[in-house]
Amino acid sequence: MAMDRQRGNRRQRSPTLPQGSARERVALLRARRRQRWRWLVLIGGVVCVLLLAFSGVGWVWNTLTSIRQNELRPLTRTATPTSTMFRQPFTVLLLGVDQRADGGEGVRSDTLILAYIHPTEQWVSLLSIPRDTVAVIPGLGEQKINAAYNYGYQHAASLYGPGTDPAAAGGALVAETVAMLLNMPVDYVAQIDFSGFERLIDTIGGVLIDVPAPLLDSSFPTDDYGYERIFIPAGLQILDGKTALKYARSRHGSSDFDRAQRQQMLLRAVVATIQRRGLIDQAGVLATLLEEVRRSIKTTLPIDDPAVLRDLLMLAQAIDSSRIATFGINPRDVAVVAEIGSDIYWNRRDLAMLVERFRAGPQIDSELAKVQVLNGTPVNGLAGRISRALAQANFQTLPASNTERREKTMLIDYTGKPATLARLAAHLGLPPSQVFATPPADAPPQPLGADIVLVVGLDYEPRWALVP
Repeated sequence: MAMDRQRGNRRQRSPTLPQGSARERVALLRARRRQRWRWLVLIGGVVCVLLLAFSGVGWVWNTLTSIRQNELRPLTRTATPTSTMFRQPFTVLLLGVDQRADGGEGVRSDTLILAYIHPTEQWVSLLSIPRDTVAVIPGLGEQKINAAYNYGYQHAASLYGPGTDPAAAGGALVAETVAMLLNMPVDYVAQIDFSGFERLIDTIGGVLIDVPAPLLDSSFPTDDYGYERIFIPAGLQILDGKTALKYARSRHGSSDFDRAQRQQMLLRAVVATIQRRGLIDQAGVLATLLEEVRRSIKTTLPIDDPAVLRDLLMLAQAIDSSRIATFGINPRDVAVVAEIGSDIYWNRRDLAMLVERFRAGPQIDSELAKVQVLNGTPVNGLAGRISRALAQANFQTLPASNTERREKTMLIDYTGKPATLARLAAHLGLPPSQVFATPPADAPPQPLGADIVLVVGLDYEPRWALVP
């Protein structure tokens, strides 16, 4: 984005599980996967599903006006007439904001996801940006990217003029920083605070989620600046707001890249829970949800314009989950030039290549290759968890199964599907020595209907069972 200004250079298992037969539980999970992205891709999970759900309520417009945030940046899409704004691709920066009630440690945007939406071709790309990424923040210089929100918040008047809303200034400065980091425009911003997210989860009665891998964090920070130990086991369960927020924010038990994956998975689960329970049709719950929207969500999208809201609704209904591409800045795709403490400096060339893939959108696999996961380890249910994660990454999967014990993981193409083989190998981060374009001598027999088989060995990586 061109800038016309220059400035100097941070489970407990629920006691209640879903009732019903195993078949009903499987059907529920499949229904959730079918709906997992439809609302998330437009404004970011909770933001979009609530706003669009309320579009038919006549008394909602005061709330929509109250959450509309002024756009402070020049040369953005805000000058585009609302009647034509969805005829060309646009981006929305999704921010999860950490703001302590006592004002300590300032405020930070600890979750950054850029959505690239192509209305006419009806596809979406999502890019997660790690908070430890070092970027040039206008007015501050090279810093961790999550410092941009706090700097904009604390210097709203000097950066954008007297009387500027600090939250709007924080969002605007993050958008400018992301635009320079990725060398692409950021058209709109949507932000939600973490406390509001926690309250929202409790309002809907908790969120049903199938946790793919256990999470242990012995140093999770508390609001009083101490630490606590948290453990969230794997499996289907209902998380309350406090536990869900811990699941989304924990980083000591894994990595910041795994955390980004968990956040995307949790947002999808929230949307699915709201839709499955029909909460927007319940007057009492609807009023409470609407109040949480007013308290917790701000966006520069012109959603107070009925025509814009209508177009968003139509676009949400038209986008199919198979036309969603997910990306993340991580060491598998972008080389790390330097890591100083927790500060990460990314290779600029690799980052530019990732952005090009991000802007190209989903490459729909015309081969329709079917992938099956076989468990060659003693870990019960491992193949099923990996298979669910692959399905949520838009691979065509068959029911998981077991095979004889294996020391090494193997990815085998039985029917000649090179595009899917390469995409799956890159997704899992497997070395070429474990990827086979034709079945090797020790390959298991080809399962019925499977084109590509992932035989999981004892060297499996837990991240394979995480949703991307």
